[in-house]
Amino acid sequence: MKIRYWLACSLVAMDLVTRSQGQPASIAIPDLGSSDAPTNASLVLSNVSGELRVLDAQGLVLETNFNYLPRIKLSDLSSDELHALLNTKVAYSALTTFPSLYGTNGQSAVLESQLRQIWHQGTSLADKIQTRLEILEDLREYNITIALLPGSMAAADQYEIHADAVNDRVASWPEPEWPEYGFGNREGRHEAWEHWERANVRAMAANGQAVASEQQVEGYLAKCAALSARLATHGVSVSATPPFTFIPPLTLKVEVDQERR
Repeated sequence: MKIRYWLACSLVAMDLVTRSQGQPASIAIPDLGSSDAPTNASLVLSNVSGELRVLDAQGLVLETNFNYLPRIKLSDLSSDELHALLNTKVAYSALTTFPSLYGTNGQSAVLESQLRQIWHQGTSLADKIQTRLEILEDLREYNITIALLPGSMAAADQYEIHADAVNDRVASWPEPEWPEYGFGNREGRHEAWEHWERANVRAMAANGQAVASEQQVEGYLAKCAALSARLATHGVSVSATPPFTFIPPLTLKVEVDQERR
């Protein structure tokens, strides 16, 4: 089963390489030169103002007088403040683009449609922004996780091969007699015992590496399944099991622009 997972991920990677040989990978980059895209970095709230530096699902961070202020939750902002937030370049970029190193494919239109529908189903502007940020963070984590899988699976295979070889070598050696005093050839038996004991220590280490690497693979697969399930609660569909497909670049400006106007 592990080999099948490895082959599935390898095929995805090979497909990406093949498609990228004729042209550079598409990367979604905020169009800051567009007349519609905001260029303002400042955000003025009712009790504080500063340069918006961070916007994520945990809230926003402002910088003022070279100091980062405590994180502010989106739920603490008024409707006017949320609209002002949308008109900053940091927030606009965070909500309207999903940068990805992987080429655009047929999944782009499907995901963009799903995300657009989810936005319109939001009960408030704060809910729309919060949900969008949570989804995009999960999609980024999904890409990172499946990118780590092939290397992790290859390492697990190598550790397993090494452990099998060490275990076979130990199994082929009979356990030597303990070199008790009073018996002949005590020194020879003592040396044989030490060799056998060291071989067992190496086998234990090899088995530990094999188990740890297999657990890492299982952890990545479980994480993909968990992210898929969490995204599904929002109405976003991504594969929970191999073969996986990388999330392509996404552009999500229309619905956000409608809120800004």
